[in-house]
Amino acid sequence: MNKGFSPVIAVLVLAGIAVVAFFILKTPKPEADNLIKERESAQVNWDYDPNNNAWQVKGTPPECPDPLVFPSPVEVNLVSGILYPGQIRGGDYKAHGGFRLDSLTGNEVGVYAPFDGNVTQAARHTQGDEVQYVLYFVNDCGIMYKFDHLLELTDKFKKILENVPLKGETDTRTTFINPPVFTSKGEQVATKVGLSGNIFFDFGVYDLRQKNGVDYSTRDYYNIGQYGEHAICWLDNLEPSDKSLVKSLPGADGESGKSSDYCR
Repeated sequence: MNKGFSPVIAVLVLAGIAVVAFFILKTPKPEADNLIKERESAQVNWDYDPNNNAWQVKGTPPECPDPLVFPSPVEVNLVSGILYPGQIRGGDYKAHGGFRLDSLTGNEVGVYAPFDGNVTQAARHTQGDEVQYVLYFVNDCGIMYKFDHLLELTDKFKKILENVPLKGETDTRTTFINPPVFTSKGEQVATKVGLSGNIFFDFGVYDLRQKNGVDYSTRDYYNIGQYGEHAICWLDNLEPSDKSLVKSLPGADGESGKSSDYCR
């Protein structure tokens, strides 16, 4: 009697191996998924041309939502006051705004991505003896947002910034992130904000597709062409429940209050 495999069994075994191999080859690895996302995002690039004082796009951007509406990047019930975009604060012009959270006793605050975007630039700088993190995100459609004065990042963003040079006191010059890193709406970016005894963070939103019409011809401010001429009053773009509460809060800067070149 032949004690080896019968031809039928051998064929079945070989068929089973082939099926397993097929699914192994066809199943994408997480790393491959990430590369695909990066390549898709890289098809659209927004770059600032200082010679022409204009943002330029490479590729075909999708249409932006109209109206543009997004949630607050922080739980608005924790917020004590609003730093308005487009005003002078601390002796310098700020195209971005921000949130103060003076009712809290510690710096533990969750900060979340308000909409999809690619991390394109980042910075690490010192303020006193504490390190502060800056991140810029650009949606393919041409809307940018930034955070500054993040104190502690989630693991994903720690990794993004681990090779970004640490600069000196309030030196927020950025490093380009290449390739850009896709970030989904609602992803947590930071777990702590601000400085010891000073709980706040900056938030700015910019429409790279068009200028906002503010006349800066008699005012010589840093980076106005790149950011100030494209900044928007992001309070107007928050989801209705967030917008209502945020607009009821006081202006957090004692000198400029709610004055703003963008908010009416």
